[in-house]
Amino acid sequence: MNTNNDKSIVYVGTYTYGDSKGIYSFEFDHKNHKVDNLQPVATLAHPTYVITCKEKSLLYAVLKQQDFGGVSAFKINTDNTLTELNTALDEGKSPCHLSFDNDYKYVFAGNYHEATITVLPIKEDGTLSSPTSVIRHTGDGSGIVADRQEKPHVHYCYLTPSEEHLAVVDLGRDSITFYPFDKNIGVLDEHNKKVIQSEPGSGPRHLIFHKELKFFYVINELNANVDVYNYQDHELTIKKLQTINSLPKDYEGHNLGAAIRISPNGKFLYTSNRGSDTISIFAIDGSSGLLTFVDYISTFGEGPRDFSFDPSGNFLIAANQNTNSIIIYKANSDTGLLEKLECDLDVPNPVCISIINN
Repeated sequence: MNTNNDKSIVYVGTYTYGDSKGIYSFEFDHKNHKVDNLQPVATLAHPTYVITCKEKSLLYAVLKQQDFGGVSAFKINTDNTLTELNTALDEGKSPCHLSFDNDYKYVFAGNYHEATITVLPIKEDGTLSSPTSVIRHTGDGSGIVADRQEKPHVHYCYLTPSEEHLAVVDLGRDSITFYPFDKNIGVLDEHNKKVIQSEPGSGPRHLIFHKELKFFYVINELNANVDVYNYQDHELTIKKLQTINSLPKDYEGHNLGAAIRISPNGKFLYTSNRGSDTISIFAIDGSSGLLTFVDYISTFGEGPRDFSFDPSGNFLIAANQNTNSIIIYKANSDTGLLEKLECDLDVPNPVCISIINN
């Protein structure tokens, strides 16, 4: 892996229809605002979500393999290419979201089509073991938006900061479920879960916990609202504080909310919208956790499904799925504003960004 502290290594997950071969990587030079070494680094079908572990030089990706879906483990090589370690497959569709615990002992996989949450232990060599826990959401969805909420659709899963619970966002049910998690054995407790209902028809997609404050934020795909919650992790007391829309005020067309991120300094929250094709910026009140709209900026392409900050917080990189483009912004840590840099990249069907600074 490259060890230049002035560079980011960026991995891009894609849909592999058209020209895409799988996972791509490139290097971004912080000082000169240049991109280099764009290359396909792993050939596999539909690696639409990728996560990286810098400390162990590992990458995990969802994939589709004939009638099976699952997660592949890779070693990151010194030239940023990937070597496959193993793959955990199950019959059915592939997952849509992956996350780690803080110690990189587990991968959590959320599956939209199968409505499942799977816990996969990580061995010392980075390979994946058989699941220690699988939960399936069954029954009907909320049905408010008929073609998207006909049944449960798990879209996201992530541990709370204390790692006592796994937060699972279900777009089909308009719900967020918190499952107690036993880290010693990798098991979720389905019987002592806590369910929070979102606004009917909102379609919650992703959430993010503030790293220092007791708040979390949810982006709703179907109405583009951001919901703000206060929570106490141990007792799991949760209260909604605010709902604020993330679309430009003059936009009235079709839209789907997508990604949500907090700047590394914890001062600003960002969301992307596919339709208005914008990234919205909100200031986070350090006391109340409430959001104040700051500005929005074009993604200079269509379908910004994902974006990520580099670990320094100085740069934000966005993926426009429908126009095959990667856009890089300079981020102002004091104002939260974004400035587009002139170093666009063409990558086929990009849908996920994972960044390592070295």
